[in-house]
Order: sequence, then C-alpha cells, then structure tokens
Amino acid sequence: MKQMSFLVDVNLCLGCRSCQMACAANRGLARGVFWRKVNSIEYVNQGKIIKYYLTSACYQCENPECIRLCPQKAYRKRQDGIVILDSAKCNGCGICIHACPFEAPVRDPETGLTGKCDYCYTLLDRGLNPYCIDACPVQALHLLEKINGEETTDSTIVKILPGVPKIQLTRPSVRYRRLNMGRQIMRFPLPRRKEGFGGGGL
Repeated sequence: MKQMSFLVDVNLCLGCRSCQMACAANRGLARGVFWRKVNSIEYVNQGKIIKYYLTSACYQCENPECIRLCPQKAYRKRQDGIVILDSAKCNGCGICIHACPFEAPVRDPETGLTGKCDYCYTLLDRGLNPYCIDACPVQALHLLEKINGEETTDSTIVKILPGVPKIQLTRPSVRYRRLNMGRQIMRFPLPRRKEGFGGGGL
C-alpha cells in the first residue's frame, strides 16, 4: 500500500507564506480561508528561545478521524493514501473540524461547507506538483512516498519537531527534516526574572 505525504524542511522555510497564498488563489478559496497555513513555532532549549516557521496542511493521516466520524461519509482515502472530501456529500455539520487534531478541515463562510487540502490530487494524477510545492521559493516542501508503511532510512527525516504537539494517535503521514541550528533558526536569550516587587533590577 502506498502513502503519499509532504516532506517539510523547516531549516529552509522563510515564513513568506508563498505556499499558503498559492494554495488559496489556485484553489479558489474564499477570502480569509486557508487550507495551508504557516505558523511561527517557539520553544525553549538550554535557556534560549528557538524560533522557526512551519508550513502545514492536512496531515493525510493513516487513521483519519475525519473519515471515521463524518456522518455523511463524505471523506474517503485513495489508494495512494490521500484523504479527499466529496463536497457534494458535505452538509457543513462541522464534526470533522472539531475531530481533527490538526484543524485541517476548514469551513467556507460563504457556502457553510467544509474544505481541506487534498494534495491537489488532480495535478498529481497528471504528473504535476501541488501548487504549494511549486510556489515555494526555497524548495522547503517536497512529496514523500511510503510503500507498505516502511519508513525511510534517511536519518535526517523525523516524525516530530521540537515545539510541536506530539499527536500520533491518527498516525499523521507528514515528515520533516531534522531541525538544525542555521541562519533561519533565530535564538534569543531568555530575559532574566526580576527580583522582588516594584520593578527591581534585572
């Protein structure tokens, strides 16, 4: 069995949101609706705040809650593992929105119906990349393919990044390049705690 997924290199991501805007524009999303989002992630490591940008969309889970809980059976999984939503079956109940641990399904305020990233599967079927991949100016997004659940032997590819919630119950398929301290990772010393009251010295 094949499983398509995204490979994200946060060491390259600039936070420019080109992927996010390309997705919204080319998929004809309503104003303010995004199936792909870029967030700033911060965490503390050895007394420093580590910051990087993370682009994310549907995680194409191997055990997706959206498929399990949708009362309209509007979701299905293709043979390549991509979870797609049949908008003709969706009634906008929002159950999938609340069930997804990654908040991937999004309600369209104009139609009241739900939509989500489907890896632009109509492009994939023609041998083309999703819009987000081609829009990235630094090639921080790639496609990754797993066969029969076998993980890559590349030690630089990981399932989880520091500072990101460790949600593995649904078995998300997205993978990442291991975080390296480079020019795109900003490190700030933590401010020293003030002593006493009344604005004591640092």
